[in-house]
Order: sequence, then C-alpha cells, then structure tokens
Amino acid sequence: MKIKTIPTIATVLIYALFTLLTFENNATSDGFTKLGFPFSFYVYSEGKLTDPGLASSFGFSIKYFLIDVLILTIVIVLVNFITDKWKKEKKTSK
Repeated sequence: MKIKTIPTIATVLIYALFTLLTFENNATSDGFTKLGFPFSFYVYSEGKLTDPGLASSFGFSIKYFLIDVLILTIVIVLVNFITDKWKKEKKTSK
C-alpha cells in the first residue's frame, strides 16, 4: 500500500479541525485552556486551585502529544487503505 497525498492531507485537515473544535480557552475566567484531540496535550489555568496537585499536570504533555500523533498516523494509514481498496473495487467493477 502506498500513502497517497490527497487522502493524507484531507485526514490531517479533518483532524486539525477536530482539534480546533475541541479547543477550550477559559483560563482567564478561572477555567482551563486545553488543546489536543482526542487527548489534551496542553493544559493551563490562571485561576486559583483548591487542589494544588492539579498544577503539576499543567503545561505541555509529551506523552499525550505522542499518543495523539500515533492516533493520527493510524487514522492516515486506515484512510489510505480504505481509499486504495475502494479504487481497486471501482476498477474491477467496470
């Protein structure tokens, strides 16, 4: 299977759109700023915290970022596999 450009770009754009749609920017109003899909790899807050243990999880998480990139890679491979299979079936049906 060969990775195609158009399905890969479409998959990355859809993944980026989901990341933007799930983005939260509530840090200025005692909330959290969260970035990442499906796992938040960046979390920040300017508000007061009742649990000081929460502050240790703030910032950039390389673990969740790598998991998100791994999931994106798997989705890209699956989309390319499906489009390749669909094109082969389309050729044989003619």
